[in-house]
Amino acid sequence: MKIVTVAGHSNNRHRHQHQPESTTMTQGYRFALRTAACTLSLLLLNACSTLGARPALGQPETHTDAFDQRIYQDDISLSGKISVRYEKKGKPEQLPGSFDWDQHGTTLHITLFSPLGQTVARITQEGQRAMLEQDGQAPRYAQDLDELLQDRLGWALPVAGLRDWLQGFIRQADGTRRGLPRIDQQIENDGWLLRYASWQQDINLPKRIELNRDTTQAGHVSISIFIQPPGN
Repeated sequence: MKIVTVAGHSNNRHRHQHQPESTTMTQGYRFALRTAACTLSLLLLNACSTLGARPALGQPETHTDAFDQRIYQDDISLSGKISVRYEKKGKPEQLPGSFDWDQHGTTLHITLFSPLGQTVARITQEGQRAMLEQDGQAPRYAQDLDELLQDRLGWALPVAGLRDWLQGFIRQADGTRRGLPRIDQQIENDGWLLRYASWQQDINLPKRIELNRDTTQAGHVSISIFIQPPGN
């Protein structure tokens, strides 16, 4: 009986001796868990702030705060393909063709051709004076070239904006001209949604530009422009 009693006291004594160690281990384990949870939360917050809002898969990424350093050319000659989609009396219309763009300071000459190479329209702008020539019709004059083209062609050709866009520039709210980075991107400018889908390999110019805008006269207007490398 003494042995049983002694053994019982001995076991109780051992249990009392181990309780502080168990408590210490439990507290340490809980502290480690709290530390790990806090660290994980900080990592997740940092990852979210770093990634930000990402575009949907397959959608071009929009960049409005990174501008490329290039020099705007007041004198430039460009050629390429153009395709215009718009609405006429509620029905969709499409006009494929090509164009020549000859710019010298404030003087601009644009020629639009049909897919067979026939001249569709000749546009001339000298300062504030604009003229539109079409075969079989008397020349038309106006101070607002964009309005003149809308009335006579039936769709909007944003000539003022194209002076910048064809060279990969946009106009800021303060009127300054800024060059865009050479990436696939979308950006709004002067009421148009622009997508720079591709760029020339050896020269600092765009290769393919998509222009989109909703209008009251011609519904949704979509203009696709493919610029050939100068000299080709």
